[in-house]
Amino acid sequence: MAGSSYNAVSQLNETIDSFKSKVDVKIDSVNTSTASIKATADKIYDSINKFKEDMIQNEEKQLAHENILRIDQILKEQFGDHETIRKTVMGVVKDFDINLVRNSSIQEISEELWITSSRYWLSYALMAITAWINNYKDVAVNALSECTRRDPVKASLFFCLLNLRFARHEVAKKWFYEYLKTLDPTVMQQESAILLQAYLNGLFGTDKELEHNVNNVIKNWITELNTYQEIADELTGSYQNYIQLLPPAKDCSYKALPDACKNYDAVKQSYANVSKYEKLIAEIDAMDVELEEQTESNYKSRVDAILISLISNYDSEELDLKNQQAYFNYVIDNNGQIDAAEKQYEEYQAVQAENFNIGKQMIKWAVYDDADQTDVHVKKFGMQNTKAWFKTAVENWGTMLQETQPLDYSLEIDTWSGVSNGEDQVEQVNDMKAYYQNNKFQLMYMNTFNVVALIVLILSIGLVFVTPYSLVGTVPALAFLIFRVIRANKEYPARVNESVERLNMCMTELADYRQHYTENKELKDVLQSKIDYL
Repeated sequence: MAGSSYNAVSQLNETIDSFKSKVDVKIDSVNTSTASIKATADKIYDSINKFKEDMIQNEEKQLAHENILRIDQILKEQFGDHETIRKTVMGVVKDFDINLVRNSSIQEISEELWITSSRYWLSYALMAITAWINNYKDVAVNALSECTRRDPVKASLFFCLLNLRFARHEVAKKWFYEYLKTLDPTVMQQESAILLQAYLNGLFGTDKELEHNVNNVIKNWITELNTYQEIADELTGSYQNYIQLLPPAKDCSYKALPDACKNYDAVKQSYANVSKYEKLIAEIDAMDVELEEQTESNYKSRVDAILISLISNYDSEELDLKNQQAYFNYVIDNNGQIDAAEKQYEEYQAVQAENFNIGKQMIKWAVYDDADQTDVHVKKFGMQNTKAWFKTAVENWGTMLQETQPLDYSLEIDTWSGVSNGEDQVEQVNDMKAYYQNNKFQLMYMNTFNVVALIVLILSIGLVFVTPYSLVGTVPALAFLIFRVIRANKEYPARVNESVERLNMCMTELADYRQHYTENKELKDVLQSKIDYL
């Protein structure tokens, strides 16, 4: 009996060893199947994670919109009177031409506005103007003194321009010299944009001496800009940071590549980066505007436009709120991606906070300020005088794009893998079909479920030498295997066709990416040409 049992066990061992040797040959297919299951699980995880990120980003965008509206409301509540004073000042200035409003009425209005906004420099300017036209010299002097104390930069420029408007050139020159006294050699003032805007609009041309003095100030700015190589390197770096942090004009939205292309992240980044040329061209085109025709008949209207720009420039408290709005606008521009928005805002603040460096100020005018902050002609002037550094930054950006552009694309679909150059669709499809044909047996039959069923079947047959009850597992295991084989025979052609279809979609998307890259890469020369002729 013991010998019979020994023989049975020996036969069972031989059977198992024989099966194991066959299974070992096919074990890679089982591992591949396991890897496929893991890949599917990773895909599901990535989809859930992307859904979560999209949801968070949409919430951040919505919150940014709400915060912008909230800040607008605060500005309206806390500084609404400022806007009223601005309109009143311009109304009074224009009334000097036609004299429709009684001086006493103007005086009464200015006093009421001063009571509600006694902290605002322009309310004192309004008081000084109305006291002057009513011949209240002492009141005018006191109001003027307080106005210049509260904001000497804006006040001196305001009264310089105001006197130019009424051809009071000698007084205008005195106010301009007062403005020069306010210039801080360590800080470039935002109001310098107003001076430049007035210069470009020919406002100082009515007095040659004054025009000469203003011209010297601007020449000194440009001289400072071109003095040091350190400044040149810094300006190039600032422009490179700007381009790097600029949200792309387009993001790719491919369907097949994200799951199939292992280096899809590089493709996605390359697609977005090269699209920035389109956005930069749009910004340069927006600057390419002609100055208003400068004639004697429209001189006052040109002065009024500059005065409005000056008095609409935000004071420090308003500017803080406007900077907060700028941050939330960056959040919206970056589709709710907080990290990207914060980096862009940090660079914007760095340009604002720089100590004396006219180049940084010109970069701010050229690419950071919108039309409400800086006149388009000033933006154009800023770009014209820093174009050499901008062009260098664009060239450096182009080199980076070329170095980081993926030229080969690692594809994995089902259990097939290959490396494409983006132009070999026929070869890749043929390789995939050959792979499925050559590995047909393994892919159809050698998977985890079938191997387990086969092990059960062999064990149950092998154990029949020990006990006939082992045959109980034979029938279900055999039936399961037959079912799996029949289903595999039916499903395999569809599996192959689905993989080939996914591969064709990938190749189509790669062709689209490569065309997009080529077309947008050529925009670099268009951009450089537009900068040259700006």
